[in-house]
Amino acid sequence: MRFSLIALLLLGLCNSVHAQKEFKPYSEYSLTGGASISQMFIPDVPGSFQFVGSSFGGRFSYFGEKILGIMLELRYSSLMGNEPDVSNLSYSYIHTPVMTRISVPFGKSALSINLGSYVQFPLTYDSGLVMERNALLGLAGGLDFTFPVRRQFIAGVEGRYNYNLHSNSTSIDNLWASWIELGLVFTYSNKR
Repeated sequence: MRFSLIALLLLGLCNSVHAQKEFKPYSEYSLTGGASISQMFIPDVPGSFQFVGSSFGGRFSYFGEKILGIMLELRYSSLMGNEPDVSNLSYSYIHTPVMTRISVPFGKSALSINLGSYVQFPLTYDSGLVMERNALLGLAGGLDFTFPVRRQFIAGVEGRYNYNLHSNSTSIDNLWASWIELGLVFTYSNKR
């Protein structure tokens, strides 16, 4: 009986300490920028070709739970051929990822896992590239590591893999593009 009473008192004490640090939802506003490396296709040429370029944009994250949030982004990318056969070809697009963000804190830093989907809208592309669709759907996943810079400002490094869920072509079924993004993230957080 005495052990049960002590355990109950300790449990009550833990709950009162926990209640003082109750989680409050918060938002983050970020600017992103970095490099993009993709695989693209050329009509009547077997295989894919590597393209490289820059990617930048903005994102909004909302954390309704302690480590779980949703992230919305708008990104612009411009890429050029990185191999002799395609060095004169280029393309650009915007894409809008909607992702689940799982952020695991490590002291004042955090490691985040981002998983979700996107819609990619080609803007400009050379006629030598296979880009027959106005919009492409895909899946994306990545990691980012963030650390505080000042009170509510956070910097980070991120990497992401993107994979289109259908072919870039309307007539050839196996031209599925993918790309990797590596970059920096600068964030303002209203977390208190």
